[in-house]
Amino acid sequence: MNMKDQFRNSGERYSLMLAMLIAVLALTGCGQTTTPTTAPAATEAVPVSDAPAVETGPVSIVGEVSSKAVGVMPSIYPDPSVVLIDVSDLIMGQSDIMIDDASQIMGTFTTPMFPLPGQYRVDLPIQPRAASVDLDNNGTEDEGVQIFSLVVASNIIGNSYLQHLEQDSAPRSYLLDIATGDITDGSFLVYAPDDLQGFPTAFGADGKWFTADDPTMSLPKGYSVATLGADGSVTFDRSAEAVINTMEHAEVAAPDFSEQGIAESFNSLIDTLKTRYSYTELRQLDWEQIRAEYLPQVEEADASQDFGAYYLLIDQLANSINDAHVSATSYNIDAVTAHTKGLLSQAGSNVGATAIPISDPQLPNNAPGDTIIVLTVGEDGPGQQAGWVPGTEIISINGQPAVDHLYDTPIVASAGTDESRRVLQTQFLLSFPADQKVTFEYRLPDSDEVLSATMTTGDYDTGTKAPPWKSAAPVTYEQVSSNYAVIRWGDFVNDILAKIAVLEEGLAHEAGNPSAGVILDLRGNGGGWITLYETMASYFFAADNPMPTHVFDWYYYDQNADELILAFPLDRELSSPQPWLAYSGPLVVLIDESCASACEYFTQHLQVLDRATVIAQYGSKGAGGPIDRIALPGDITFQYTMGRTTFAGSAEYNIEAKGVVPDVRGPVTLESELAKVRGEDPVMQAAIAELDRVISEAAAE
Repeated sequence: MNMKDQFRNSGERYSLMLAMLIAVLALTGCGQTTTPTTAPAATEAVPVSDAPAVETGPVSIVGEVSSKAVGVMPSIYPDPSVVLIDVSDLIMGQSDIMIDDASQIMGTFTTPMFPLPGQYRVDLPIQPRAASVDLDNNGTEDEGVQIFSLVVASNIIGNSYLQHLEQDSAPRSYLLDIATGDITDGSFLVYAPDDLQGFPTAFGADGKWFTADDPTMSLPKGYSVATLGADGSVTFDRSAEAVINTMEHAEVAAPDFSEQGIAESFNSLIDTLKTRYSYTELRQLDWEQIRAEYLPQVEEADASQDFGAYYLLIDQLANSINDAHVSATSYNIDAVTAHTKGLLSQAGSNVGATAIPISDPQLPNNAPGDTIIVLTVGEDGPGQQAGWVPGTEIISINGQPAVDHLYDTPIVASAGTDESRRVLQTQFLLSFPADQKVTFEYRLPDSDEVLSATMTTGDYDTGTKAPPWKSAAPVTYEQVSSNYAVIRWGDFVNDILAKIAVLEEGLAHEAGNPSAGVILDLRGNGGGWITLYETMASYFFAADNPMPTHVFDWYYYDQNADELILAFPLDRELSSPQPWLAYSGPLVVLIDESCASACEYFTQHLQVLDRATVIAQYGSKGAGGPIDRIALPGDITFQYTMGRTTFAGSAEYNIEAKGVVPDVRGPVTLESELAKVRGEDPVMQAAIAELDRVISEAAAE
């Protein structure tokens, strides 16, 4: 997978996070047979004789599942479920309660969910079994009504009913206010056990649904579909086959400027980013200055309809923001070809070697410093001919100090932290344009003499090999050191069911083992879906010591406020979905500079709760927040961060521009990197040593 594909995958899910946290899903009441009501002036229940006079109610619910959010995609819904689920707790202000199986009515898709829209059907039982809510506001305690919403969920755990965080999936049939968590509008299935139960006909003076000042009326016995409007109106549908569709907030739809011209689309892009990009202040961006800088070249591309040139400019803009979630992609062959040629013209050749900065003991956490050494040398290249060997120190390149040259090296993708940017640039430290003469000053190992050589660049063997722990498999599990389970997965967005299955297999092996230990190898994990990360993290908590979910605050763009606002938190406590697999033993998480987005949130969540020890040579990528994508002409897409996060209850950014800081930082030395070249894994060895230490200390107590 190339770097841009990895970035693209890392962001798939974070727009879905918005859908999940603010219940982004939309009603289109097409085809409904409705009976409008007029709100009574008082809050007393209207007699049943004044209610909609229909002999029978719905026997089935049908509708359409649709979404324009970038995160609603097939990889996240490999086995989608359509369910009518009890919302009585939500109506009563208890949004953190999980719903039991008896309070769910399962349906089926009558057409596949993808490509959207999908069609579904739910056949209703004679009598449902959900909790009842007394809503008639008449001052006496009545049996009340049962209320269900439509939820379309990813069946992550694989049980028949929705369990755990599956219940928080989107799409669904109602909307919540982002800031308060209150229901604003939507469609609900309502069941009245008799004709004496009330239901709101409007919201009252407080402008909120399901509060004491709502005027109400009696419902006919049986099922009705009630559609609540954001304007306070209500319509009822008692058709035998009633319709409920999904809904979503307008701002969830990804902006589409693909039908505009090049210059017009660029201005639309900048206008959108001025309002919606979430880290403008942190990144100290002046969008009007950026517009002025790029617009002349954009207008030239517009005049010649040069989409290749436009893509190069958009890609350059994306990389300049220094946000690991910001990137540009294109499926236009001319644009991609021009982009590739541009990169090759800058860094398409080499001198037959690679080099790295090594750790400086004087820096915090033994981080890489300014000393740059040769790591590998290929056969018959200029580096070998100059006598380079692993450990040769590069002092200068074309008269420039080597570390300064590193900072000037082209970067081919966005990076969220100074450290991750430096790692990206290191990969191209000894890459140059073709047939270029480059003069190096260098010092061989165990020598004080500074030598000089001028080399001509070309396409040479650099002596590199892929790390042995890299695997193309989406998820793997193995045992090391007899008692320790090592589980690896590459993202939180693809092969969801396989990831859960393999995780459970590994934890089942550790169950009941007094000297068990688990290593989660997330090196190279590009991120994914927030619900999947929280689900997988919950397996490491038992019911008597659950995992709180509200460790971060989330901010999203609100169209009404025209700014990012703090989202109402879902403050749940989670434990393993399969209680017998809850693992409470020693846990180590391995990350690297490619751990991004949901990988970082997963790791930091466990780190904040002191549940895991994080071991790495480098901090993570620093990709904090959910993403959105903007369609531009020429099959170009601009991905940007459309929300932000902080540590709960504070203004401190938790991931963006910081990344996850390892608890144990393995040094980057000639010895450690040559060990990798030989096929060894010093970071894994450090993880095993950490588990050995923890288990030994526990046994001695």
